[in-house]
Formats: sequence, structure tokens, C-alpha cells
Amino acid sequence: MEDRLKAFLQAGQTSIDNAILVHYQDLGFDNDDLVLYLQITRLQDQGDQANPAVIAHLMKVTEKTIIDRLKAMIDKNLMEVVSQGGQGEKYDFLPLYDRLLQGKGMRPANDVVSIGEKSRREVVRTLQGEFGRNLSPLELQTVAQWFDQDHFDPNMMVLAIQEAVANNARSLRYIEAILVNWQRENLTSPQAVQISREKRRGVVYQTQGRDDQANKKQAKQPIVPTFKLDDL
Repeated sequence: MEDRLKAFLQAGQTSIDNAILVHYQDLGFDNDDLVLYLQITRLQDQGDQANPAVIAHLMKVTEKTIIDRLKAMIDKNLMEVVSQGGQGEKYDFLPLYDRLLQGKGMRPANDVVSIGEKSRREVVRTLQGEFGRNLSPLELQTVAQWFDQDHFDPNMMVLAIQEAVANNARSLRYIEAILVNWQRENLTSPQAVQISREKRRGVVYQTQGRDDQANKKQAKQPIVPTFKLDDL
């Protein structure tokens, strides 16, 4: 018992600012990102290098997952890699702290949710309902890229989800392929997609059908010859 207590005390402690605990999601972190931040902080405070392989073993995930998350943090300007000369590199969260100090990305708990955030939640809710499960952190990151990098319309996202489900393809990659294809064909609204589908099926609109019927009626009318008075 004494040996365990001694080992427990020697392991030390890792502290975290309350502002990060309160606003980490507003800043772009999810729960796994927060744990990753704590693991990096712990290792570097101990003087060790935060090796992705070591962190992956601790978090019971693949090394690629950790590397992808680190890249995402850098892309979101929440972290940067700083060279320490002959001692290797260090993950520096100074950009995260600067954002906290400046109040960027932070909002009161009772603040009104913006339209953009509401759209994201609706898309995520639709995906989770169709998939029958919660989205993984990587899947949530993909959805965020649809909004922030690809700038897909939320209505088109929902339509693409429905299209994928109808084809029994519950995959974000499949849904993204649909969105890219629609974007390439300049289909920017659900109505445009519907018209494109009907054209492929050879559907003729009723207004066009009426015009065709009118033309046929005119074609069936007998031709009345015209005589000149001189010919009589």
C-alpha cells in the first residue's frame, strides 16, 4: 500500500485552466482533443517528448488518429510546432491561450446559437439519425470541413444524406462524392437536383406536353386550298 501511495505521489499532477474546461468546445476542441491536450501537457511538463505513438498507446487509438488530430489543431490555429534545436520539437499551445485571453470563440452559456451553428447541428443530427449512432470525432471533423472549407449548402448536405441512404450507402465519403458531383454540375439547390433527375429519366413537364398536343391538333387540321379569282 505504501509503495502504491509513493508511486501515486511521484506521478505528479497536471493542471488545466478552468477557462479551457469551460470554453474548449467553443474554441474547436472536442472531448478527445481535450484529452490529447492534457496528455501533451503532462508529457512536456515532465520533460518528455510528446511522441504521437506514445500518446496513441495511452489513448487506445491509432497513431494516425493522433497525427490527424494534431494537424487539425494546427489548421485551426490552436497549436504550433516549435523547434527546440537539438532537443527536437515541442507542441506549443500559445495560440490557444491567446485566443482565450482575447475572448475569441468564447460566448456566454445563454447566448443565442447562430444560424450557421444551428445548421451544423441539424446536419449532424440528421447523420446520426440515419446512421443510428453518434458520429466519431473524425466524422465530425469531416462535417466541419464541409462547412468551413468546401462551403457546401446545408440543404444540399441533407439531400445528399437522403440520397446516400436511399442507395444503402451510409458513408461520409459517399455523401461527399454526391456533393462534389452536384457542385461540378452546378446543381446548387434541391429543385435543380430534382430537375436533373427527371431529365435523366426522360420526364417531360406538363406545360411542354400541352404545347406538343396543341401542335399536333394544328397538324391534324385539313389544309384548305386557296384559289385565285383568275383561275375560276
